[in-house]
Amino acid sequence: MVDARTATRCYFQQLTQGCGNNQCLNVYCSSSSSFKYDREHFKNANNAAAEAVKLIHERGSAYLDEYMNSNLFLIEDNLEQFIKKCKENNNFDLLQKLIHSVFSNRQNLSSSFLRKGFPLNLSPNTDTSSASATPKSSFLHDSRITMENDEVTLDFDMMKRMIKLLMLYEDEISSTINNAIGILFKQIYNELSSSKKQELENDTNFLNIFFIIFHLPYLSDPTFIYEIAYSFYSLFIKLSTDLQAKFVRILAKHQTDLSAHVAHVQQYITMHTLRWCDHTQMPDTDGALLSTEHGMYEGLNVLRMLFYANLLAGERDTTEIIETERDNDQKMDVELVHRREGQNEDQGNNDKQEQDNEQRSQQETQGQSQQQNENRSSATTTSTTTTSPTRRNRSLSFSMRTTTSEQDEIESIYENPLQIKLNLEPNEYRHGYLSFDSFINECANEKIEINKEYLNFVQQRPDALHFSFILYPFFLSTINKIALLNIENKVQMYRQRHTSFVHSIFSGIRLDPFFKLCVRRNHLIEDALIALEYQGIEQPAELKKQLFVEFEGEQGHDEGGLSKEFFQLITEQIFSPEYGMFMADPETRSLWFNPSAPEDLEREYTLIGMLLGLAIYNSIILDIKFPPVLYRKLMGKIGTFEDLETSHPTIYQSLKKLLSFDELQENMTVEDAFGQTFQIGITDATGSRVIFDLKEGGDSIPVTSANREEFVRLYVDLVLNKSVEKQFHPFFHGFLLVTRDSSLRKLFRPDEIELLVAGSQVLDFDQLASAAEYDGGYTKDSPTIKNFWNALGSFTEEQKRKFLRFTTGSDRAPIGGLARLKLIISRNGPDTDRLPTAHTCFNAFLLPDYSTMEKLREKLLIAINNAEGFGLL
Repeated sequence: MVDARTATRCYFQQLTQGCGNNQCLNVYCSSSSSFKYDREHFKNANNAAAEAVKLIHERGSAYLDEYMNSNLFLIEDNLEQFIKKCKENNNFDLLQKLIHSVFSNRQNLSSSFLRKGFPLNLSPNTDTSSASATPKSSFLHDSRITMENDEVTLDFDMMKRMIKLLMLYEDEISSTINNAIGILFKQIYNELSSSKKQELENDTNFLNIFFIIFHLPYLSDPTFIYEIAYSFYSLFIKLSTDLQAKFVRILAKHQTDLSAHVAHVQQYITMHTLRWCDHTQMPDTDGALLSTEHGMYEGLNVLRMLFYANLLAGERDTTEIIETERDNDQKMDVELVHRREGQNEDQGNNDKQEQDNEQRSQQETQGQSQQQNENRSSATTTSTTTTSPTRRNRSLSFSMRTTTSEQDEIESIYENPLQIKLNLEPNEYRHGYLSFDSFINECANEKIEINKEYLNFVQQRPDALHFSFILYPFFLSTINKIALLNIENKVQMYRQRHTSFVHSIFSGIRLDPFFKLCVRRNHLIEDALIALEYQGIEQPAELKKQLFVEFEGEQGHDEGGLSKEFFQLITEQIFSPEYGMFMADPETRSLWFNPSAPEDLEREYTLIGMLLGLAIYNSIILDIKFPPVLYRKLMGKIGTFEDLETSHPTIYQSLKKLLSFDELQENMTVEDAFGQTFQIGITDATGSRVIFDLKEGGDSIPVTSANREEFVRLYVDLVLNKSVEKQFHPFFHGFLLVTRDSSLRKLFRPDEIELLVAGSQVLDFDQLASAAEYDGGYTKDSPTIKNFWNALGSFTEEQKRKFLRFTTGSDRAPIGGLARLKLIISRNGPDTDRLPTAHTCFNAFLLPDYSTMEKLREKLLIAINNAEGFGLL
């Protein structure tokens, strides 16, 4: 440390006499050719003394020749003078020398662009040990900068201005700066790999480097992206979780930089994806996955840090709401566990018998194995004890879950130390500073082979997971998330079939490998309710089996089409006004719970929740429309004021007007203007007003300017939560009976759940035509095919939806659009008076070779308008 008196004397000496080096780079030294003052001014000693004192107060020791010449760094005044001198001489050698000296050295770069005041209290700790794994290095410490707080010494605004200035001369310095930071990254990597890592991370200025480098445009330059960007992103992996967390927190405070940083990383990921595409065309790649591409892990790791910063900079629910949601979640877990424990007690004797049978079988198998060839037995034992347990452990912890307690294992897979350190739960944030789509790389997602990624992932040891896209849900497109969920569901179905098979062998009792529902069309809800209560609620494992629907008295084997029709019919009935369970909002055309529904409908609400879960589990799109808040509530969230805008827009606008009412401007009080008390009415399914007191004695408590925020909070809580609690709770319970042990809540956002359940209402039939396949002699150029698409194009929107339902079982488009349906149009004989038919299980449309478009159109309309029931011809 240099004391103030000595520093003042040194500044006086610099200003009046200089250091004697005409190559001095210090603009506050008279010897420098870039000296910023008029030398005549300092011929008066009083002027020099006054400026020296001023520099001590404003700049500390930062501009002393001794400090400047031994530790080159960038400061705004210095850089401007250098550039001015280089332009005057039309020679940028001096600037290039400065740039290389600063950007190739950790200490020099980290000490650049410092905030005023920090250089005063920097105390260097110099390591001179010859046994050190790294060269001699200094670490700076300041009590105001700690790992726990969100302070840095970097002046972000100065740094941005100076980098912007430097980039005006990019042609002159680009090669120099890239060579320099290549040296810098090697130096830092070696230090982070040494025993001095902890001391380096506690260096007051160290973290500055990462913010500075992120503002350089070269991270997105294809020329440098495979080396410079890769080396930079590799450094983040070497950082401790504590320092990564501090980087994320500080970046969240400078959220305006996020967009550029995300663009850097996305460009990096895209370039590596394109390189992987080139590699996979080579014969020796052996089908390597995109996740194995060198450098991909480093890019995704940094992108995840940016995603967390984006969340922290976004909108999060209040702490009170989050704590309530977590309490509710725990209570629901307890309910599910108690239900399953009760079921397990009932089956205790059966389970014990099954275990005894399996034990006897294993003993018999071991006895037989001992009589076989020793080498073969040894190989089998090795395979069983190494390969199989590895795969089994991963499967059990990821996709083959059968108990609620295993939900913790799901959480541990998708959480990571940084997320835990930051105390982040993505679904607690309504939105980030940037849209969530900003973190989805479409180019990479199109190339991700999610089936192979899943297989590769489940074969890994739980305690030694390698990089996999599966661990980065924020990066996966909704299409890939759905594909992943479908794979997981199919694995669970396979496991249940396997369990049923093993049980039948050892117990002699044959268990159905499917979750079979046999229903009568005229008693659909009654039959479904009985079956779901008996098999589903009492035996939750049944819900993990593949759904198989039979309509009593009808032919047909369910390959998916009958299940689709079952869901279509039962949702039409159970959501109808006659049942009084839900009511339709004429303004939003969406369904909501009837607050005055009969008390004895808990079973029915549970049934609907289970149906919703089963639809997701069996990849069936439902023809229903709920407001977005419903899907937030299904993720364990509480309805809040923001949710009213889409669920109850009229109430939302009224409450918004109440909150923004200005008594001074309107020259009247809130009480006089609105005449509202803490007693309100809610319209039910019959159109009647149901009266509620928001507080005890609410009818006598007027809403005023002082209590209007409380009124709005209680009003919203009543409308979206408390008034429908008796209806929503069993509905939610039924939903969780099916989905709780899946990765649904970790993979999807609420808006994605809505698409998963109800599909998209945007129908692009051009997409359907472009993706259609033809069979039985038809091609896209066949006259009948051309007539068909022309006829379909002339249909109304309602008729088009009926056609879609006729051929696929749903009038909604899956996520990704109609192109993902892969409609198959087959020739069904020559011209005839028979109607077209369809196999909804396979999205297959059987079209006779009608002679004219008029006839085709007539027959098609008859078919789609009378398309209920199996076997219609």
